[in-house]
Amino acid sequence: MSKQSKPDFADHVYSYFMKYLPLQRGLSHNTISSYSYSLMLLYQFCKRERGIPYEKLTLNRIDKQLVEDYLLWLETSRNNCAATRNQRLSALKSLFQYIRSESVVYTALCCDILSIPEKKTSTVPPKYLSAEEMGVLFSMPDIQTKHGRRDLTLLLLLYDSAARAGELVELKVGDISFAKTPTVRLFGKGNKTRFVPITQKTSNMLQGYIKENRISKTDQYLFENRSHEKLTTVGVSYILKKYVEMGKLMHPDMFHVSISPHLLRSTKASHLIQGGANIYYIRDFLGHASVVTTERYAKNNPEVVWNAIGKASSDLTGDTEYYDDSEKSIMLEFLKSLQ
Repeated sequence: MSKQSKPDFADHVYSYFMKYLPLQRGLSHNTISSYSYSLMLLYQFCKRERGIPYEKLTLNRIDKQLVEDYLLWLETSRNNCAATRNQRLSALKSLFQYIRSESVVYTALCCDILSIPEKKTSTVPPKYLSAEEMGVLFSMPDIQTKHGRRDLTLLLLLYDSAARAGELVELKVGDISFAKTPTVRLFGKGNKTRFVPITQKTSNMLQGYIKENRISKTDQYLFENRSHEKLTTVGVSYILKKYVEMGKLMHPDMFHVSISPHLLRSTKASHLIQGGANIYYIRDFLGHASVVTTERYAKNNPEVVWNAIGKASSDLTGDTEYYDDSEKSIMLEFLKSLQ
């Protein structure tokens, strides 16, 4: 049988990333990037530990033991935790599920790999910031400057909408509704859309920000960097950490948790729990596929889980007003292009 008559590993990989994931499953760029990185690590392991060049990694050279050794390498050589190891395994399983559906010749191999179990991990309730810490955070940007007002608006919206950083940077003016009940349209994982309410305070800040920056086109990105390009998730993280560091200098007893944009999402969820919000509402608000994911936040405050202790979105800002096919050796570069 000729080389072209039977698709091999690289052929399946190309088809999987270029057609199946984006076109059939409709996965986001971020998810595809994560999957491609997991596979890229497998290629690195095979080259460094097994001496198999990228272009020589075929399905006949892959077996269950190789994948198990790869997972062990992740833990011992790359110091990956069990959760990260499980994430890499999940990405590989998705690929081999696809290969099994495309080629019955490799059914046994795929089933072997799909049978590899995940490692048990301890469930740790998500960390979050207190209302007092959020108040301090919102007081850090200098609202006497245009840049400071932009940053405060961004922080308020990030918290109030519980948006993922990737969702926030994709926001356009047309995604904001300033109706009687202000809402934000977010495009989440799996290209799922959800509408979340925001407070009137955040709405007012957004309206002032849009007016001041003369953002008039509905398809214009809401937040830009100094180069007038769409803000990146790295940029969002930088802004948040900058003001947290400022807050820590003034309040050394605060902010003793790992800081990331996701922390504000966890904080909003925890504040909603504390406020007595129904867990199914919180699930929809966060865009979780299952309420099981949302239940993690309830473990933060078991003693007040279903007791209303006030409005979750209290005004934390005081009186602030706004202001080719044959060259399979290029596989690694292909995977990098997906990052």
